Amino acid sequence: MVERSNSMQARHADVVILGATPGGIGAALAAARRGRKTIMIEATPYVGGLMTSGLGMTDIHSLDAAGSVFREYASNVLNHYIETYGPESEQVVHCRQGLRFEPSVAKTIFARMMGAESNLETIVSHELVSVEKEGDSLTSITVRPMGGGSETVYRADVFIDATYEGDLAAKAGVPYSLGRESRDEWNEEYAGTLYQNFRTKEVLPGSTGDGDDRIQAYNFRLCLTKNRSNQAPFVKPASYDRNDYASLTEDVSAGRVKGFSEVCNTVMIPNGKTDTNNYHYCLCSTDLPEENQDYPEGSWAVRDRIVKRHREYIQGLLWFLQNDEELPEWFREDSRQWGHAADEFEDTDHFPPQIYVREARRIHGEYVFTENDARRAPGLGRSPIHYDSIASGDYGIDSHATRKREPIGQNIALEGFMAIGFLTEIYQIPYGSIVPQRVDRLLVPVAVSATHMGLGTIRMEPCWMQIGYAAGVAADVSLATRRHVRDLSVDRLQDELLADKQVITYLKDEPWGTETSKAVQYFGARSFFPGYEAHPDEDVTVAQASQWIAISRLLPGGKQLPCLPATAAILPAGADMGPKAPKQEPTPEQYWTDQPYLTAAMARRWSQVAARVMNAPQGEWFAGEKETVTRGQFLNALYGFLRTARQH
Repeated sequence: MVERSNSMQARHADVVILGATPGGIGAALAAARRGRKTIMIEATPYVGGLMTSGLGMTDIHSLDAAGSVFREYASNVLNHYIETYGPESEQVVHCRQGLRFEPSVAKTIFARMMGAESNLETIVSHELVSVEKEGDSLTSITVRPMGGGSETVYRADVFIDATYEGDLAAKAGVPYSLGRESRDEWNEEYAGTLYQNFRTKEVLPGSTGDGDDRIQAYNFRLCLTKNRSNQAPFVKPASYDRNDYASLTEDVSAGRVKGFSEVCNTVMIPNGKTDTNNYHYCLCSTDLPEENQDYPEGSWAVRDRIVKRHREYIQGLLWFLQNDEELPEWFREDSRQWGHAADEFEDTDHFPPQIYVREARRIHGEYVFTENDARRAPGLGRSPIHYDSIASGDYGIDSHATRKREPIGQNIALEGFMAIGFLTEIYQIPYGSIVPQRVDRLLVPVAVSATHMGLGTIRMEPCWMQIGYAAGVAADVSLATRRHVRDLSVDRLQDELLADKQVITYLKDEPWGTETSKAVQYFGARSFFPGYEAHPDEDVTVAQASQWIAISRLLPGGKQLPCLPATAAILPAGADMGPKAPKQEPTPEQYWTDQPYLTAAMARRWSQVAARVMNAPQGEWFAGEKETVTRGQFLNALYGFLRTARQH
C-alpha cells in the first residue's frame, strides 16, 4: 500500500474501487483474480473497515447462506488459529469456525488475501475530490492525499463505490435516501417511528410509523479484556461530561442494570478478548443516538468532529463505570476488571480507528430492497424470489436507536431500536439493488438501494463482502462482454458467481459447493421451488421435467432445448418396429399415469439430442445402473446445456 500519490497525475485501471471496506475488498479480490487491473482507494490509513476495527463477532447466524469470499475468509481465520495454537486449542473453539476473530487477525488475513493478487493495488489516506462523466457514464475520479498534496486522476472502465457513506455515488449524481421511510411508502409493517421492548419484542404506544430523516446510532466496537497482563487502562477524556451517563445510576439502583456487561455487551472472541458493542437492553450504552445526523453528507472535517465526539463519549462512559462515586462499589469493582486489549490498535491508543457507520446514504437503484424482501412471501414457503439474485443474506432485520432516552420509552425502549429476527427469513439480494439510477459504469454494493428496514439486514459485513464480490465479478463480466454493468446478462453473471461457489439461493437440502448445487441454486432463482427445499435426491417425474424444459426455453441459452420424447418405448434405429397396433396400446394419459417417472434411458435420449442441437458436450449426467433420474441430476443436465450455450 502507498500513502501518497506517485508523480503520475493520471492513471488507468480496468476497475477502480473507492472504499477498502469488506465490501470493497470482496470486489477487489473478485476483479483482480479475473486478471483485471484493479485499484482500490481508501480515505483512512486502514483497510478492512469494521472487521479490522473491532467487529470480531460475525453478524450472521451461520455459514449456511454464505459462500465464495466470506467462506474463504472464515476458513483462513480458522486455519490461522489451528496453525498458531493447535487444532484442540481454546482459541480454535472460541473462533467458532472462523466467525469470531481478533482485529489484528482480521488485519493479517485481509493483508494476506490482498497481497496474493498481483493485479490489485491498494492506496490509503486519499480522499475523493471530484468525478468526470461523459453523458451518464462515469469516466474518472480525482483524489488527493488526506493531508493535502497533488491530485491524481483515475480512469477506469468500471467503478465500484464500496464506501459506507456512498460518497462516490453521491458525487456522481446518483439519487439517494437518508433516514426512514413511513409504513405506507413501501408497505413495511415495522417502518418509521417505533418503540419496541427489545426483550419481549412488544411494540409500545407512540409507534406511529411516520417517516423522518433520522439516522440510526453509531458507536465503536471495542476490543476489551480482563487479562491484567494484556490490559491498557480506560482514560478519562478532557471533554468528560458526567451528565451523559448520570441516568445509569438510577438504572443500577432500580436493578435494570446489574453489571458492566449490561452496559457494554462483551462478546468473547479468541485470546480472552471481546467484541464489545452497545448493550441492547440498556438505555445508556455505547451508542450515541441523534449525534450522527450530519455524518452521511458531511465533509471530512464534520465527520472527524462527529467521530471525535463518539470516541470521547465512549471513553467517558468507560471511565464513569469504573469511577463514578454514585455507582455502588460492587458495580465499580466489576467494571474495573476490564481494560483495553493492549496488543490491539496500538497506533490509536488501543481504541478502534473506524467508527461504526451502520447506515448512511442509500442509493436509488433499479430495485429497492425492503423489509418485505427479507420476510416470508405470501403464498410461498420462503422469502420473495429474485431472478437476478447475486448473494444471500441471513441476519434478522434490526435497527439501533434514532432518539435518546425519553419518558415515552418507559425506561424500556429507545425510539427506533428494534429487531424482528423472528420474522426474518434467509433471503436473496437482487443485482438491481447495486445498479444505480442515472449513472452508468458504476456499482454500489455497500450503500445499496434499500429502505431503512431493508438495509437493517443487508448492513452486515459478511453480506456486504459477498455483495462486493458479486460487484467485482459483474465488473469482469461487463468488460468481457463489452456491455455496461446495467445491461449485462444476469444469467452469465450468475454462472460466474456459482462457479465461484457464491450462494445465490439458499436451500436446506443441497450442500454448499457441489456441482448439483450450482444448478439447483440457479433454478431456485427462477422460481422452480416454492420453499427452501429442492428435493434433489427424489426421482423426477416426466411432468416436472417437461415443465422445467418449457420454462428453460425462455431463459438465455435455452431456445433450442428439445422436448422430451413422447414415449419411453422408442426403439433404436435398425430395430424392427412391427408388428405394432397403436390403437390397442394405452392412451398417452394412461401411459404416463402408469409410468410417472423419467427413466434414465429416456433422459439419455433427450440429452443426446440436446447436446447435438446445442453443440454441447453430452456429459455423464444419467450414467449408472439406476433406472430413474433424480431431480438434481436432471436440473444439473439442464443447467449444463444453458450455461454452455451462454458461453458460445
